[in-house]
Amino acid sequence: MLIDDDFDDQELFGHALKHLDVSVDFVTANDGVHAIEKLKSDPSLNPYFIFVDVNMPKMSGVECLVEIKKISRVKNVPVYLYSRYIDPKTIKTGRQAGAIDVVVKAHNMKELEQTLAKILPKSRSKTKPTEAETK
Repeated sequence: MLIDDDFDDQELFGHALKHLDVSVDFVTANDGVHAIEKLKSDPSLNPYFIFVDVNMPKMSGVECLVEIKKISRVKNVPVYLYSRYIDPKTIKTGRQAGAIDVVVKAHNMKELEQTLAKILPKSRSKTKPTEAETK
């Protein structure tokens, strides 16, 4: 799940996941309020991870993170704060609120793919295991 008010960033993120061939359903929300509503109202929505933009209207990324952690069904889902600029205060506040990490937004597809490849476990890949991996 990506919570971000920038539609271009949503599109780039979705393309990066497809290119990496990661087997997750990509769900977006345009702001924190919308995300919390989605998470509370749709019991079938069980994200494997959540990326939350730090700077959004209506509710900041940290405020959204705090609300996500109050929803018992998703409180243990890894949440990453995500922003173009990260300052030490945001890192500290985000981690105290329960973020796994704070990630700087990539400037292009290649950077984003590299970042996601480091974060997302290989087990989420759609590629078939090699013969050596199956033995």
